[in-house]
Amino acid sequence: MISGRDFLVLSDDWNGLPNSAKHLFRHVLPGNRVFWWNVITRLPRLSRSDAGKVIRVLGQWGKQLVGAGRRASAEQGESPGAPHTATPWMIPWFKPLVRRLNRASLARRFERLAREHHIRNPIVLTTFPSTVDFVRFVPAAAKVYYCVDEWLHYPGLNPADWQVMENELIEHVDGVVATSRDLEKKGRRCRASLYLPHGVDFEHFQAVSQQGPPVPALEKLARPIVGFFGLIAPWVDLRVVAALGRAFPKLSFVLIGKAVVGMQELSKLPNVHFLGMIPYEQLPAYARYFNVGLIPFARNELTEAVNPLKLLEYYALGLPVVGTRLRELEGLAGPLYLASDEAEFCAQVERALGNASGDREAALAVARQNTWRQRAEELSLFIANLL
Repeated sequence: MISGRDFLVLSDDWNGLPNSAKHLFRHVLPGNRVFWWNVITRLPRLSRSDAGKVIRVLGQWGKQLVGAGRRASAEQGESPGAPHTATPWMIPWFKPLVRRLNRASLARRFERLAREHHIRNPIVLTTFPSTVDFVRFVPAAAKVYYCVDEWLHYPGLNPADWQVMENELIEHVDGVVATSRDLEKKGRRCRASLYLPHGVDFEHFQAVSQQGPPVPALEKLARPIVGFFGLIAPWVDLRVVAALGRAFPKLSFVLIGKAVVGMQELSKLPNVHFLGMIPYEQLPAYARYFNVGLIPFARNELTEAVNPLKLLEYYALGLPVVGTRLRELEGLAGPLYLASDEAEFCAQVERALGNASGDREAALAVARQNTWRQRAEELSLFIANLL
């Protein structure tokens, strides 16, 4: 593993939902200094979760503005195993004038950070094209674009602006790391690229045994249980879940996660249960009740380029998985049952339930071979070659 380096990572809120960049850098942190910037990418929606995030960001900006509690709040990370974190001032609107203002803000923030921590030649990694103007500016030993989504089709973003920014970013980084084969094609315009699919925190999902503490909300449900966990967003095809609920009235279907879309259709089905958001630390205790893991994604330009983070997490629980027939999922190892429509989803759920006991060891074997530690080693080697 690379060591003795300074990393500047521009990504999602470190204290927010777990994502692939956070999983990777938990393994990069030992032996390196990581400065993590929580980047704002879009205008807030009229929702409770976005309102809460706006309040948190404004509070952090206010403390930074007056200089109060800066080390305790604005640039955290003194505890072992945590990066130095900050939320730089940015306007999530990416027209030329605003882009220049954002670049100036990030540049000033970095100059102060570099002075305070004696940073020289950092390795800069960004997950968002919206940081391109700063990435072009900052002096660095290596610059990497970690491409995790097809941002040109992501809900709430202006595709024209993001196309321009992503093209510029690819031209000015040293390497592109992509989580799917489709996304890796972007890196062909760069001097180096790496296909790095998602990994899994195997020990985390194995920490709760089958004899773990009971979860009352799940103990009372009819078995078997077909489950889903993750963000319930427009790319999740809830029509498939509703069709499964109607087709299998004696099964229980459980959805865990924050919902940013309406759940009205599912609420009418007595065997479909929405538990809402569960902290990542508690997720294995809930998901161990599942007999089959579900990935019911709608097929579109966004999902055809995605590598579902939850696939290996289901495998780490020993589950067979029924999912949408996406390009990235075709031919993957493990007990994966793919479907193209509602009728095929029903047939594949039956198959997966019939094979669940025999599929358990195959699922666990794949998860053991694809941990985040292994992915971090691959990323480390890629960066070392860039240097």
